Amino acid sequence: PVCPRHTAVIEERRVLVTLTDGPEKPFSRIIPRHKKYEGAGEKCTTYTKNIWIEHADAETISASEEVTLMDWGNAIIKEVKKDKAGNVTGLIGVLNLEGSVKTTKLKLTWLPDTEELVKLQLVEFDYLITKKKVEDDENFLDVLNPVTKKETLAIGDSNMRNLKHGEVIQLERKGYFRCDVPFVRRTKPIILFAIPDGRQQSVLR
Repeated sequence: PVCPRHTAVIEERRVLVTLTDGPEKPFSRIIPRHKKYEGAGEKCTTYTKNIWIEHADAETISASEEVTLMDWGNAIIKEVKKDKAGNVTGLIGVLNLEGSVKTTKLKLTWLPDTEELVKLQLVEFDYLITKKKVEDDENFLDVLNPVTKKETLAIGDSNMRNLKHGEVIQLERKGYFRCDVPFVRRTKPIILFAIPDGRQQSVLR
């Protein structure tokens, strides 16, 4: 389906990227909610010196690597900070907005480090049984899926405060979701139900 696109970053172990030549004062731009579909409307994106990316993405980045920050431009990662266990805890980089997106391997979703971000609860439902067909001689209990519901905490862009109950959106690089519980207050997460598309495995696992 063609629907508005938004950005979410998984909360657990998210990594802060410091852009040393990034904007000293945050600024905002109005951009389309879907690049190829005007009917989706517009959204406000804020650009800051410090941005959040997912831990899984941070783990794939090497020092001196050029990456693309979606809806912004390229950046070169100068330093990768790690803890004693070897986990990435922070990145330091510089913007290279003249760089070509065609030359980068990683296209990263990101969120600004601001207080305007919203809390999200991403909910995914799995099959009740672990195989397509239960044979006559099989015990039904043996093929029951022990986990049929997966909940993942995340943070989302501030535009998601305006989502309405039942509205369908696409989270960049994650898939389609339906808003079950819209924004009420900052301490209460927006609840989004994943819509299976049958093409890819869960990105929430």
